[in-house]
Amino acid sequence: MQKPATIEEAWERKYPEQVVLAITKNAEGRINLMAIGWVCVVSDEPPMFLVGIDDHAYTLELIRRNREFVIAYPSSAMAKETLYAGTTHGHHEDKGTKSGLKFVSAQTVNVPLLADAVANFECRLVTEYRPGNCPLLVGEVLASHVNADQSIKRLVNLGKGYLFEKINYFN
Repeated sequence: MQKPATIEEAWERKYPEQVVLAITKNAEGRINLMAIGWVCVVSDEPPMFLVGIDDHAYTLELIRRNREFVIAYPSSAMAKETLYAGTTHGHHEDKGTKSGLKFVSAQTVNVPLLADAVANFECRLVTEYRPGNCPLLVGEVLASHVNADQSIKRLVNLGKGYLFEKINYFN
C-alpha cells in the first residue's frame, strides 16, 4: 500500500545508491576527482554513461574543456577517500594528490585510471543536456578495465543526501 509523501521522504527510500568517481585532469596535469551518485548506463551500443554534475563543480568545467573523463567504481576500501572527493571542491585543492589514491595511465584518454578501483571506464563527452537544474553529461565508453582481484567489493552509498553520510558496500 502506498501513501502520499514529500519528494524528500521518497528520495530517502532510494538507497542504496551507486557511487562513482569521475576523474579529470587540468591543463597542468593535476588530477581532479569527484564523487557522483547520479550516474547510469544509457546505451550499450555504443556503450555510454550519463552523469549529473552540479554547475559549480570543477569536474564539470574540466570535462567541458577537455571533452574526456574516466568513470571509476571505487572499492569498499575507498570510503574515506570517496567522501573526501565528494565533499571537497577541486578549484583550489589538489584532490588527486591529497586523496592518497593511486592512479595509472589510461589506454585512450589523457586522464588516469583509479588503480585499485573495481572498474574504470574511459569516456569521451558526446553531449550535454539540461532538463532541470543539473547538467547531464553523456560520455561514450572508449575503453574499460576491471580489477584483476574479483574479490574486491564495490562501494555504495547507504545514506541520504549529497554528503555520503552512510557509506558502505554490498557483500
